[in-house]
Amino acid sequence: MVEILSKIICIDSSGLFFPTIFSYERQMLMKIESKSDNFIMPPHAVYFSSLLSCLKKIGVDKDTKIVVSLEGKSWRKQIAGYYKAQRADDREKHKLIDWDKQFKKLNEVNDKLDKATDWHFVREWNSECDDILAVCCRYFKDDEVVIVTGDEDLHQLAFYKNVRIFNINKKCNGSKGIYEKIDNPLKIIADKVRLGDVSDNIIVDKAHDTKQDEELRYEIINLLKLPDYIEDSIVNLLKNLPKKSLNLDELPNFRNAKEKFLKIYNTDKVITYDYCIQLLEKRENKKKKIAKEKRDAKRLETAKEKFKDRTFESLTKTERNKLIKNNFLKILFPEEANLLFEKQLQEESKDE
Repeated sequence: MVEILSKIICIDSSGLFFPTIFSYERQMLMKIESKSDNFIMPPHAVYFSSLLSCLKKIGVDKDTKIVVSLEGKSWRKQIAGYYKAQRADDREKHKLIDWDKQFKKLNEVNDKLDKATDWHFVREWNSECDDILAVCCRYFKDDEVVIVTGDEDLHQLAFYKNVRIFNINKKCNGSKGIYEKIDNPLKIIADKVRLGDVSDNIIVDKAHDTKQDEELRYEIINLLKLPDYIEDSIVNLLKNLPKKSLNLDELPNFRNAKEKFLKIYNTDKVITYDYCIQLLEKRENKKKKIAKEKRDAKRLETAKEKFKDRTFESLTKTERNKLIKNNFLKILFPEEANLLFEKQLQEESKDE
């Protein structure tokens, strides 16, 4: 059993920021089509709000360490030139998005938060956010590490017993953000190695796929084992995190920024891992119940059509048993079903 000493919240900055950009684009398209003059909150402002919203739900106190991972140039492109090679062309398709402007705004918000808070903003220039988060799980192995992300690739990190995944895409108590249970983290790696990942331009050509191709995919997909020089570089950054204090006058210039920031220390919005898992299980059971009701309704309609011109006496024993098993006998042949039930009661009373 891992002894949990303290809580480390590790935030996937890219995972939080990109959804705000695409949401902004969708809203802009709707605004243009409807000729509306509605104000649309810019992505960097939504990013700031999303950060605070997640932290309020996870819970922050004076002993909580917060690490925000920042993007660098991925080492994966040096060994697999195809990796994410389509991303530049994909961005060109989003005509309403000024990518340089958006990334500049994101960096400005992160720079201000770095000056204003005791959070640690970590960038390793040959690494992606995912790599920094992966190393955090190992470096802080004796602490509870909460990974804040919407990227399912990072779910493989739930392999570590000290790690919790906080999914920003699913709702809990009316707002996005919920802990998620990952049942088989290693399967995520195995499936992606076998099937590839179109979003990362990892394409499997089954007709020509070789063992070497598979091993290369495993190397670039597996976050549980990074190249030593990447691991060591990130570990060195984490070893040398500076001591920081709050200077909230340096917060980004958003309305009521200081007031909103201080609310991350309140406990009224905090949700626990166990609470979330119970909630997700209830949702799953409800979905299964609804699906079963739909299946039963469809089977009932099929049975009604099949037996609409049949009499009870014409049913075979197998047909009767199947109707009884599916609770359809009382619906299709109510009088006969009541007689059978009464007969069964009489036989049971005789046996007593």
